[in-house]
Amino acid sequence: MRTLIIIAAICLLTATGSGRAAANETLTDFISAQGCAIGPATLVRAAEAGHGHDAIDALIKQADATDETIRTGDWIVLPSSICRIQPPDVHSKIQITDPEVAALTSDIDGYAKLGDRGCFLDGPGLMERVQVTRGWDRNRANLEYMRFLAENLRTGDLAFYTNDPLSTPPGFQILRGDCADVPEIDAIRQSQALRDREFDALIREDAANVICGRDDSPSYRFMDLVMRRTRGENTNAWMVFEVKIMTIGGGWYVGNSATQKGTPRPPLCRFQ
Repeated sequence: MRTLIIIAAICLLTATGSGRAAANETLTDFISAQGCAIGPATLVRAAEAGHGHDAIDALIKQADATDETIRTGDWIVLPSSICRIQPPDVHSKIQITDPEVAALTSDIDGYAKLGDRGCFLDGPGLMERVQVTRGWDRNRANLEYMRFLAENLRTGDLAFYTNDPLSTPPGFQILRGDCADVPEIDAIRQSQALRDREFDALIREDAANVICGRDDSPSYRFMDLVMRRTRGENTNAWMVFEVKIMTIGGGWYVGNSATQKGTPRPPLCRFQ
């Protein structure tokens, strides 16, 4: 399988005509944000980013020296000793400063009567708005919106937060400028830090419960893992939802569209 993967990488690099990666990004940095998973989808992205097949081959050989490397289907998941899984690094054509975002964001006291202080985004409204303002179809609007969420959850400019598991936030909460002046800001920042600190361990441990192409990720056990890994320090009852949105927006799901959620790919799951 390794030989097939390397051949695929060579072909992809030839097709893109690029053998040089961005000077400020190593292959390991790139793969970390792809879930430390080397397979068909990430090989395409690695080639587009200019990472050569020799470097990919060397990384796989390094992983071969450990017993922790996972091979599942056409994928190789590198061990944490070589590569730590990071939240997906993705960039959307929708920016948080765009006028469409501002128009669909509530005032900070817009939901005060419901007991929620914060600037909440009307996500469905935003997807409809960019179809009009940018001429996108539903699938393009969905793709860029999911990327927008993943990008800004990663940077901490968005959150989906409440400490009450029986309550649902009004929407994704923007945490920039005056919109960050909310009572829960310290707890939100702590939950974001815990999420990112434990991202590698949580994804790897949860993947054993998820079958690629069949089951959902994160699994029903994810929040139990969160509480154990953070020793009960996490207060965000919706961390699992944030992680799911980040991985979908990061392209770790196959077949996601305006009408289909898609299915997870490694490292989120294992093939049977």
